[in-house]
Amino acid sequence: MIVQMSKPMFAVDEKFVAFYDGSKPREASVFGFKEVGGRLHYQIRFTGFSSFYDDTIPVGEESGKMIKGTMKDFKRSQKEAVQAAKSRLSTEGPSTSAGSSAGLLEPTPIVGFNWPPLLKKVIALDHHRIHQHFEHQLPCIFTVDKIMEEYLGHFATLPEVTDDGPTNTVLIKKNLAMVKRMFNAVLRNFLLYKPERFGYNDLLKEKAKENKVEYQCVSQLPDLPASELFGLAHLLRLFANFPQQLKNLNLNNAVINRTIESLQGFMDFLEENREKYWQEDCGYVTLPSYIRRQLSNNGM
Repeated sequence: MIVQMSKPMFAVDEKFVAFYDGSKPREASVFGFKEVGGRLHYQIRFTGFSSFYDDTIPVGEESGKMIKGTMKDFKRSQKEAVQAAKSRLSTEGPSTSAGSSAGLLEPTPIVGFNWPPLLKKVIALDHHRIHQHFEHQLPCIFTVDKIMEEYLGHFATLPEVTDDGPTNTVLIKKNLAMVKRMFNAVLRNFLLYKPERFGYNDLLKEKAKENKVEYQCVSQLPDLPASELFGLAHLLRLFANFPQQLKNLNLNNAVINRTIESLQGFMDFLEENREKYWQEDCGYVTLPSYIRRQLSNNGM
């Protein structure tokens, strides 16, 4: 029997902002309800993420976990709150009393990317392809290095901006270089799905053999520059959890938001060129392990 004390505030298919993992705001929607321990729970799916990341929240505990409105509404309300606090500070001056307006500015809430719809689709369809026994044919036709090179060429054609705003050329180059370093550092352990790791390890073994590198186990193999091999789909996997990756670098929230803001144009560029950089029916090959297993099952 379901013990229900509160009426659901959100309906099925309603979009809202949820705090994934307790801290990161994500656009989400309710795709159903289910009973857990005799209590009704929302079934939540995060936009652009597979069902692997689905979550449940008890009806009646929406406060602080589920916020009405879109991500755009959420960002606007956060910006307005910060501006209002700054305005109060400028007119009232700093206060040393508990609960002062200065306290409203810290910590600055982290605001993630405004994800273009087509890029969300790439993540979902790529996940589906990998789990249908396919992997990316490496190197990709358009690698991360190539994509960034083309973006910088595109950026150079835009009206020159000389201030220190989010579209400053120097800042863009600096942040793209940081993204590339991060991508190369985390791909092997965090961005590959399990079926892909075998193929990547085979690639490392081939390279080690060519260079006559001795090793005892796969973990000792030196990594290859991931940005020279992988393309859009894997780059988007990095961006899916980008604020947390930046937080791991011990950057404060204001710097994280500035970095994300400066890269939003890059995200928009990726959406505009999505069909050029990635297609669901191109650039994939059948997993060798799957082929071997099929041959074995057929007695070959």
